[in-house]
Amino acid sequence: MSDTQKQKAPDRVFSPYRAAAVAALVWSAAMGGFLAWYVIVAQDHTEQLARNEVRVIFNKDLSFRRWVTSHGGVYAPVTDRTQPNPGLSHLPERDIETSSGRKLTLMNPAYVMRQVMTDYSELYGGKGKLTSLKLINRNNAPDEWERAALLRFERGEREIAEFSEIDGQPYLRQIGVLIVEKGCLKCHGIQGYKEGEVRGGITVSIPMQPHLDRMYGDIRKMLPPIAVIWLLGLALIALLGRQVRRRIEVQQAGEAALRNSGAELARAHADLTRFADVSAHHLIGPVRRLSSYTQLLRKELAAHPQALAEPGVEQALHYLESDADSLRMQLRDIQLYLAAGQPRGTVREEDANAVVAALERQLASRLAEQGAVIECEPLPPAVLDKPRLNDLFAVLVDNALIHARPLDHAQSLRISIGGERGEGLSRYRVADNGPGIRTEYRERVFEIFERLTAGDEGGSGIGLSIARRIVESRHGKIWIEQAEQGGTAVVFELPDGTPRNVAAFVNGA
Repeated sequence: MSDTQKQKAPDRVFSPYRAAAVAALVWSAAMGGFLAWYVIVAQDHTEQLARNEVRVIFNKDLSFRRWVTSHGGVYAPVTDRTQPNPGLSHLPERDIETSSGRKLTLMNPAYVMRQVMTDYSELYGGKGKLTSLKLINRNNAPDEWERAALLRFERGEREIAEFSEIDGQPYLRQIGVLIVEKGCLKCHGIQGYKEGEVRGGITVSIPMQPHLDRMYGDIRKMLPPIAVIWLLGLALIALLGRQVRRRIEVQQAGEAALRNSGAELARAHADLTRFADVSAHHLIGPVRRLSSYTQLLRKELAAHPQALAEPGVEQALHYLESDADSLRMQLRDIQLYLAAGQPRGTVREEDANAVVAALERQLASRLAEQGAVIECEPLPPAVLDKPRLNDLFAVLVDNALIHARPLDHAQSLRISIGGERGEGLSRYRVADNGPGIRTEYRERVFEIFERLTAGDEGGSGIGLSIARRIVESRHGKIWIEQAEQGGTAVVFELPDGTPRNVAAFVNGA
């Protein structure tokens, strides 16, 4: 992939313009949803107000009718507007005359309500009447909607409220069942009704247009603030989109600079590693010759005891041999440290028991010379290339042989190696019965060339650094804790799995 393609790859993954467009669509949908919700709430509120209004009118008409019924009807003067009810002609006292000669006629509840609703409906905006399928007065005949409702009353329903049209205008209509009461039989007993039967219904109709006009007016009032909020949201989204875009550009520029710096650092590291490796390789020859010629000089001087006995000669030879050995060991450990970060073979499950057994045979003479013993428990397999697994156990055992001399010289040095497997990793422990390491120094000793005691103890100060480099190259962990026998225990963990799976696990974590 070219540098240009690499720079464009983040845009395909995340585009601030595309994200801003999506955010604008979501914001617009949210505001549209809010407006729709407000319209629905306004409609429900308007409908509820209308239902409350029709309920009040209905209850008023019902109470008015019951009052007239409870008085057996009321008498009113006969006028052109109020003529005797033909439907009440069977009543002997339908028409009466006062002592002053004034003529009165009996008005039953339906008659009274019809006049009231006709003459005064404009006071409360509603229309109403008493209606029935069995009529006394044809003026109270039901329309189609009322007839259908009355038939539903015959099937058990008691109240019906629906939105309908009257003369092309929207109305809310409510009809409630009218049950025959005792007072009703005075006028309607002749029709064969009995107390408790369905007599008909009381209808109330109110115009919806005033309510709808108020509702639409409220919705229109809400449109400007909603539009302003919507536009402010879009402006904020656009502003944030620009800021995100600028930050991405800055981040991409930083990543490009970091990649360049990383590449330069990698080249510098590779050059430094190569220089150190070549230097160590070229220095090992002179160091070997220094050691060899020092031994040869000692042999030559052995033939001249007087010269060997001269003051300082033996000490000089000792220093030469000791320094040559120290240099050779340091060069060897430097090469091991440089090679510790990369596999030197196939990374796979290796038998850690076989590795420790081979190491014990290799160190047999040294162990016998120091009176040291290696005690090894069964070990789980380690997922690591074999050369570095050998180096890992070798530097830890060598570190114990150099630094873990027991404080009680009567005791022999015991190096215990154990391990277990579980939770996706293998854990190993190399412990000794030496003097141990104080807690505040247990991290410091992993630094390269770090020593806790002055003077030359035979170590290079790189051993634990090599061990950490090997373990951490496999995304493992290594640390120091106190051993059961009071000395030092170096504990390290290696993940069980291939390097690719381990890397995926680490990146996911």
